[in-house]
Amino acid sequence: MNRPAVIVGGVLLVALAVVTAMGEYVRWHLPSGGDELAACRALPPGASVTELVAVLGQPVARQVVDVADGTVSLEFSTPSIAAGRIQASVQEPTGKVLALRCSADGPDTWAAKD
Repeated sequence: MNRPAVIVGGVLLVALAVVTAMGEYVRWHLPSGGDELAACRALPPGASVTELVAVLGQPVARQVVDVADGTVSLEFSTPSIAAGRIQASVQEPTGKVLALRCSADGPDTWAAKD
């Protein structure tokens, strides 16, 4: 039998095994996003920034919306099942969450009443 063909075939089989093993690892060990989305939707209207960070983790982006009243938009990491990142409109001086949007599709999940 042709020795180079056997070597190439063996290398290809090992590579296939490694790719399959990595795919299964990613499938079973990385977050699916369902947990984050459910946790976001479970946050009650009027939640504080502290509660928000405790549930969703540290924000990955921050953008000033209104300097006068200290309103900022925070974005939280969202795995691939949701369209866009979880977003919260926050009044930093008071620590009050003004609005929460768990998905970029559609309206805010809730907005705090004044």
